[in-house]
Amino acid sequence: MKLTTIILLLLTQTLLFSQSICHFENIDSRWNVAETYPDGNQVNPNFVATTTTVYGFQGDSLISGETWNKMYVTSDSLFQSNLNFVGMTRVENDLVLFLDTVGQLDTLYDFSLNVGDSVLYNKNGNYPEWLDIIEIDSIQINGDFYKRFYLDEPTMSAFDWLDEVWIEGIGSIHGPTFPRYPRKFSSEMPDSMLLTCSFSSGQEVWNHPNYDECYVNIVLGLQSYKQSDFNVYPNPFESEIYIQSKNDIIQEVTITNHLGQEIRKINDYSINEIIYLGSLDSGVYFLRIKGDWGSITKRIIKN
Repeated sequence: MKLTTIILLLLTQTLLFSQSICHFENIDSRWNVAETYPDGNQVNPNFVATTTTVYGFQGDSLISGETWNKMYVTSDSLFQSNLNFVGMTRVENDLVLFLDTVGQLDTLYDFSLNVGDSVLYNKNGNYPEWLDIIEIDSIQINGDFYKRFYLDEPTMSAFDWLDEVWIEGIGSIHGPTFPRYPRKFSSEMPDSMLLTCSFSSGQEVWNHPNYDECYVNIVLGLQSYKQSDFNVYPNPFESEIYIQSKNDIIQEVTITNHLGQEIRKINDYSINEIIYLGSLDSGVYFLRIKGDWGSITKRIIKN
């Protein structure tokens, strides 16, 4: 009876922690990271800006017989232009290895760590410190279970903190390269850097509960044209969508898949014009609305 109980516990743990998708193994993976920071001026001293960058892979490279995925980052919500190379990653069992732009090799994540194990964080490149794993639990995403790792705070954190959490196969809640380039956040200013959404294996995996949209871009010159100024409906949709706007200012509408591949482009979109998308496969797509004021991107879902 005791042996049976042990076997059942082992099977339960295996099922609990073996179903996650590892983003770093899939060339189609994307991470959207929103950074919020004070950006006031004399006219609007309390303004807080939010900008989003997108991390993802574009191609791979063979080094000493091993395949490395090339990671880039851009402010382009469609991951098409202004791509900046940040390094390469490769997965070995539970390890995610990182090769930076100057060829320095490091372990980005080790998802086999246990409570009490430590991870080296070098804050701002000048303050290396080993941080302990203080707790591990699990989180269910899309029916699959992912381990979640909580790291201890650095010393001397009276007025700022790291607030570092890893999700198995996805990475840090602050973005995929955060363990390599960490920074602390102030308790006295409204600053943050959070993973809003992630995509891998052709599906949306992570969606931060504090963000309605994957791509958020609110800066001082555009605050009157926030995401809330536009309504895309129905969403999710079956075959067609409409766009409602408080301001008749839409110049261009672009629809892409999760890889950033263009599906449809409409110039001089008329408000409430029907956009027919019935031929699309079920899944997540992105709709970018562009005007002379800039652009915003909304996530749409095809049933």
